[in-house]
Amino acid sequence: MAGLPHNMKEADIRSIVKKGELLSELDFERASMADRTLRVLSKIDPSLSELRNELRALLVAYESLHWTDADKISEKQLAESGMAEQVVFAEQRFLKHRKEIILARLTELGLIQKDLGTLLNHSKSYTSELLNGIRAFSSNDLILIHKLLKIDLSDLFPTHISAQTQKRIQDSISKISSKNIRLKAPELELTNS
Repeated sequence: MAGLPHNMKEADIRSIVKKGELLSELDFERASMADRTLRVLSKIDPSLSELRNELRALLVAYESLHWTDADKISEKQLAESGMAEQVVFAEQRFLKHRKEIILARLTELGLIQKDLGTLLNHSKSYTSELLNGIRAFSSNDLILIHKLLKIDLSDLFPTHISAQTQKRIQDSISKISSKNIRLKAPELELTNS
């Protein structure tokens, strides 16, 4: 994981569980955060308890493989863990903000979460998982929410670009024929200088 913050993308916890293993510190941090969310949601929807149990097994397996021998924990691993934690906190802030905006707009329109599910052609539980970050919204779902609820796309799609990607673009600019083009960071806006 190079640079912070990492590309912010929506994690799909069901996909992570289906994969059967956590492959990185970022997966581990996302799974840890999802476990906390599922702890609360499974009290409301007991069908999520099995997903939480499977997720917890992945967390225990990853932790026992990578974090049980203190002598083998490197500075690089600690740094990667810290960066992954920061990325996941940023993702969670985004997801919480998006959920609040969607629910507030539904309330303004006299609608409820179940109505959103109907509009998106999803069950009540599936819609709950989307809003709570257990499942990732499809692009189509987010575009429909944008159109139907008039919510700005930047409030619906994570748009942060990683430092690694920003550097790659900066390097690419030097290869472009127009030498007057500059990159205005962190917005990633091309400008003439």
